[in-house]
This record gives sequence, structure tokens and C-alpha cells, in this order.
Amino acid sequence: MIHDYIPIDINEIPYTQDIQLADTSYQIKVYYNEVSDLFYLDISDYDGNLIQASEPILLNQPLWRNINNDALPVETIVPMDESGLATEVNADNLGQTVQLCIDDIGDE
Repeated sequence: MIHDYIPIDINEIPYTQDIQLADTSYQIKVYYNEVSDLFYLDISDYDGNLIQASEPILLNQPLWRNINNDALPVETIVPMDESGLATEVNADNLGQTVQLCIDDIGDE
């Protein structure tokens, strides 16, 4: 794994976990929607105040890519498979080969 990433445990979905990005703490809720057959993510501040709900986890598409909200993380987070094998995010690869990568390469 080249990128840093936010770990996802597919066996625990739905669940909420605390994460630290830059100097800010957040809570993320990861869940699955059977109707759309997609995984989603909600992000809240450390106190649990919702910042953005129902962001789909789509392969190679940055989270919150078209949302202008200063409360969102400054880091770009991209669901990606660094092995290049996945063509979509699903229960077989999320948290295994597909990770929520923090796109910080070149910033070091």
C-alpha cells in the first residue's frame, strides 16, 4: 500500500469510527444501502455534529468532490485499489484491496 488510508471493516458495517486527519478529529459512519447496492459514508465532527451525509463510496472518485463545505477534511480521500484489479466497490473488495486512500503522495 503506497497511500495512507482509512481502514474499513466490512464485517462491522454499519458502524461509526473516529478518525484523525491533519489536525482535526472526525467521526465517520460506514453503511450499505441494499436498494442502490452501494456503500455510503457520513462524516461528522468529533462531537457528532453531521457535516455531510450519504456520500457514496465509488471507485477512484474523490469523496465530497463537488461539495463546498469548510467543515469537510482538507485532504482528498479517494476509494482506490492500488493493485488495479477492482472495477467497482463491493463487499468482496472494500477494506481488502479497495481502501479509502488519503491522496497525499507528493506532499511529503
